[in-house]
Amino acid sequence: MTDAEESLSMEQLASLFPQLDNIQIIGTKGPQHIFSATLKSTGAPVMLRAVPAEEVDVFGWTADFLVKSRAVVEQTHSGLLRVYEVGQSGPLTFIISEQPSTPRLADMEPLPVIPPLTALTTVRNMAEGMVPLHRKGVFHGGITPKLVHLQPNGTNVQVLPINIYPAQPPVDMGDFASPEWVTGASTTFTPGMDIYALGLTLYILLTRTTPLEADFQMPSALISCGSAVDDVVARSITPNARERYQTMEEFITDLDKAIANPSGRQATPAPAPSAAARPAPALVPVKHHSNNLYYYLIPALIIGIVLTYTSILYKTDVAHIRHDMNEDVQQKNKAKADVVRKANREQEEGRLKAMAKAIADRKAAEDSSNASATPRPEPLTPKPVHHAPLSGNNPIIAAEPGHVNWCLQPGVKARQSSNRNMLDAYGPEKAIDGNTNASLSDVSISATGVTEGKTAWFGLDFGQESNRTVDKVVICTPGNLSQLGTMEEFKVILYDNDKKVLAEQSFTTTTGEKEVNVTTWKLDAPVSIRALRVETANPAHPVALTEIEVFGPEEKAAEPAASTPEATE
Repeated sequence: MTDAEESLSMEQLASLFPQLDNIQIIGTKGPQHIFSATLKSTGAPVMLRAVPAEEVDVFGWTADFLVKSRAVVEQTHSGLLRVYEVGQSGPLTFIISEQPSTPRLADMEPLPVIPPLTALTTVRNMAEGMVPLHRKGVFHGGITPKLVHLQPNGTNVQVLPINIYPAQPPVDMGDFASPEWVTGASTTFTPGMDIYALGLTLYILLTRTTPLEADFQMPSALISCGSAVDDVVARSITPNARERYQTMEEFITDLDKAIANPSGRQATPAPAPSAAARPAPALVPVKHHSNNLYYYLIPALIIGIVLTYTSILYKTDVAHIRHDMNEDVQQKNKAKADVVRKANREQEEGRLKAMAKAIADRKAAEDSSNASATPRPEPLTPKPVHHAPLSGNNPIIAAEPGHVNWCLQPGVKARQSSNRNMLDAYGPEKAIDGNTNASLSDVSISATGVTEGKTAWFGLDFGQESNRTVDKVVICTPGNLSQLGTMEEFKVILYDNDKKVLAEQSFTTTTGEKEVNVTTWKLDAPVSIRALRVETANPAHPVALTEIEVFGPEEKAAEPAASTPEATE
């Protein structure tokens, strides 16, 4: 249902929902489509929310959510919008609920002027409707002004008793998300979260503003109301979840006290208890303390500032750690590469000296002979260098006798589609340094980012003048390094000088406990290639390599042409 051409027709919808008449689309939210309709049985106007079954997790419509929603279907109360049905029909998961006849609180501008007694009574009615759900362990967790409907005079207030977006982040709930939900102190919905949201609704209905916009003043500082109203508001929206009402019944009890005395006529105070018997102070408003909610909400503000500052410090520390780690890893890998290069250079110099000595000895022998023909000396064509294994637990993958690893020869160029920012120390050359290690303590990895609409790739270029004969390719990929991404599906392509594909093969690996996955491709017949390319099968996946080894037979030096004796007269 995400694209017009994939949407179900009205005839198909009618067949999926035979209990409804007059189905008409009225809006969408991502993959969710919202329809108006009427119940055939009663003619009642309803709203149908439908999502393709494979996309329900976007909204958090899990199996557990659907089970709990059945408890909501059973409830009927004047403070609740009715939910008629929750379930699945064909390819759709759906919710059918009462279509409200009153506007949403979120859409009212300006907010209506409502007498305190009316505001208290209507919020109490919503709270009373939710008591049976709370007793069954079903908590809303998503009450916002978008789900509260009321008449402009503040009467007939109703809330949709089902959280239609349980997976939404706290930021989408605005001020109505409780502090413990915002900070992550509570990761599941609780009674206190619903009480907090209803307490904020009460504050807004009473004062026509939010606590933040009113500088956290008590309702009695903005309107004519008594301390009982301040009491219930302050305790319902205190940021300390332990000091808030623990049950909806407690909340209703204090609402009833405020309803009985909304004007603020004070009763004779009871004698103060002795110091020894005095309980710990509760976060309830006391007139001589302050007429300002700062007294109760300042701990939340301090917590927010501390969390923000801590987050900034943490991000700064992480950036420094990554930078230091990258530099350390770069130095270690550079040192290893220097050791290998030095060994290769010494080996090559020794081979050339031996070759020069052999040529000199042969020339001396030829000069002393009276042979009729002098063979030409063997050309000084460098032979492929065989690298000694690296020290440690991750040696270079050894070549077979008579074969050579072309990736470890001079002049190979390695490139990739992009570098990941966090891995800028591990460029494409890391996939041809001979180190197959994928652990962060001694990492040698080439990893790309993901660019929308483009396939991530890694490439090797052996050069136009140095095409290599290849009969085996070995690809080493991280086995379980989740922060780099694993190469689950990828393709290897071999090219000639004209970028013509000489051979290609697709591979699939699986994640596991081992550090590195090793994939080997043995070609049916050797091919002479200019370049090699590794690309992911899924554009949404990066390339992550620990090593590429390209093997082929050693290239023998050209045989010297035999000299033809000059004809004698």
